[in-house]
Amino acid sequence: MVLVTSSTISVAISSSIIGLFTLLLFLSGYVLQQQSVRGIQAAISPDSAARLASRQYPVSAGSPAAAYVIVNQGKDAFASPDAVLTDDGDTGRKEDGHSGVESDQDNRYGQKNNQAYLQITSKPSASDICSSLLLFKTLASKSDISTDRIFLYPQSWDKHSPTKAIAKALENLRAHQDEYGIIIHAIDMTDPNHRSPSNTRLLSRASHRLTHYEKLFYLRTPGVLLDTSKIDEIFSSPPPKASDQRSSSYARFSPWKRKRTSNQGSQSEVWVPTRLSTVNPDLPYAFLVTTEVDASSGYVSIRPHVPVPSVKQSLIIPAILRFPREKDAELHPAYVFFEKERDRLREKETVYYQEWKKQVQDVCPGIDVND
Repeated sequence: MVLVTSSTISVAISSSIIGLFTLLLFLSGYVLQQQSVRGIQAAISPDSAARLASRQYPVSAGSPAAAYVIVNQGKDAFASPDAVLTDDGDTGRKEDGHSGVESDQDNRYGQKNNQAYLQITSKPSASDICSSLLLFKTLASKSDISTDRIFLYPQSWDKHSPTKAIAKALENLRAHQDEYGIIIHAIDMTDPNHRSPSNTRLLSRASHRLTHYEKLFYLRTPGVLLDTSKIDEIFSSPPPKASDQRSSSYARFSPWKRKRTSNQGSQSEVWVPTRLSTVNPDLPYAFLVTTEVDASSGYVSIRPHVPVPSVKQSLIIPAILRFPREKDAELHPAYVFFEKERDRLREKETVYYQEWKKQVQDVCPGIDVND
């Protein structure tokens, strides 16, 4: 016969309680793990991305869209839909923080056309500013299509210029603003999280100023425009329709690329749909944003596109090529951009850089463009 003492009973009760709490803790952890797994799977699923791309959001009748950029606290944004918010989540607030009802004309921020070439610089660089001025000068004299020419930069440079060269370059840009039809936007980049400015964030902060444009064509600066007619042709080439975009799916883990669809007949010859993300501090070196309005429902679809590979390998290229090409094959690019941080010495030896430097010194005399 086994005698059960009070100490034995205490040990048994304690063990049971510990075992019960251990089991509950395990079950709670398991449930949380499964929820996390399902959330991750949903986030990376091509189907969910496709649903996001095809979603449309109603916007107020007063404007075709609240902005061109969806900012989601640093998470995936610029994803082709269609509603838009500024960084503070307000679709109607001005830069100075005031709100109010304005006329449609007042809200257009100097807009004269429904489409525009766009240049953005967020890193202190006089060469970037002068290169944008050179591009706008070339477009003003040689382009055959009616477009606005927009330049975005951080507002803080007006108060505390990083260098004397930048201050002089901005002054030079403003001096030619009317001559070349340039719309200049100094954007407030004040950030309570102390994040460094980037082209992505600069575009998101400026989004409400781009509300009424039907097409925006961004080219990375610095760069040299060698063939204006080809660039105009690329700009004017129609991208895939929204219905074509819904039939394709996004490539996993890639914010810039998209899987090809089986229906190749519906693809644009120049543009392919993409997704843009605030995770990336910089933007693709060329992209087009289009706005489609459904006349019956009043819904607005805002959709980004990047050039197809053939265009990226022949017409809009880096000064130092990153792709193989046939030996002795001649290139006749329309626009050549410089990456600066990569192979800077090799870039300076190219004929493209020499041509760019010669032209940019003509529009910005006396300014050091070797920054």
